[in-house]
Amino acid sequence: MRRTPWLWQISYRLLDTAWIYRLVQPLRRRWNLSVASAFRRRLAERPADAVLATHFLPADLCNSLKRAGALAAPLVVVVTDLHPHRFWLAALAEAVVVATPQSASVCLARGIQAARVHIRGIPVGGAFASAVDPAALRAQLGLEAGRLTVLVTSGGTTVGRFEELVERLAGLERAHPGRLQLLVICGEAEQIRRRLSALAARSPMPVRVHGFVETMADCMAASDLIVTKAGGLTVSEALSRGKPLIFYHVIPGQEEMNARYVAEHRAGLIAPGPAAAAAAVAGCLSHPERLTAMQRSARSLSRPRAAADILEQVVKPLLESVDRRP
Repeated sequence: MRRTPWLWQISYRLLDTAWIYRLVQPLRRRWNLSVASAFRRRLAERPADAVLATHFLPADLCNSLKRAGALAAPLVVVVTDLHPHRFWLAALAEAVVVATPQSASVCLARGIQAARVHIRGIPVGGAFASAVDPAALRAQLGLEAGRLTVLVTSGGTTVGRFEELVERLAGLERAHPGRLQLLVICGEAEQIRRRLSALAARSPMPVRVHGFVETMADCMAASDLIVTKAGGLTVSEALSRGKPLIFYHVIPGQEEMNARYVAEHRAGLIAPGPAAAAAAVAGCLSHPERLTAMQRSARSLSRPRAAADILEQVVKPLLESVDRRP
């Protein structure tokens, strides 16, 4: 995906095409069963009351096990992308959980029964649903009051010229003095963290640089705007906090679908590349009403209780229906 994104895009789209999927699926099913002996053994040793699949590989594997009569427990597939690619859609799943009405429509068009499709959002950690004081969090993170706080995250990777992005954002201090500050999360890229820490030390703008953090929910809550990649979980976490997004790098395929959904609902912008992303942030500074509108839209898409809703409204009724069987 990093070296030849065009090839990934072609593969993603072709495999989401009905006739190609029908050709590939039997081979995929046999392969999944052949490499999942440990998983099958564990299910046999410790039978599950229900199975929740939050990735398309175990979803397909469990679907194959149900087809073979080797899995009796209800299967709940929780689609963690905003577009339900055909690889997600397990025909024998008792429930398929999707994020949006558009996703539900795709499932129905592809043969999933309406009674099995549930619109509950993408589950995120409980910390993203907790009430917090953004001003207090900014103080804890060493950020200044009165400046627009932009969270810049690599999304766990270093693609998309991340260092140049941060440098260009820091350069906005010249045109907008005293207006902006950056909270930068580099993940596990230690060399990049060190180089950006050196940039922060000489920047007139407040720039706080971190590596991998366990407190992403707090970092998002402390921010006004997030500049990031378009991964499904990152998007869901940001929207759970009601934060608008600027996508500086979008991998063709599922990330493209995620970014398009956010942009179409006016909760963010697609601005590929460091220069475009910095220009988008500058636009928010020059026209604060744009940022306010995106924040309002992001809050309207927020589903911070998705995990609890899935358990209470989907899994629990399934388990109760199993208990009532003769």
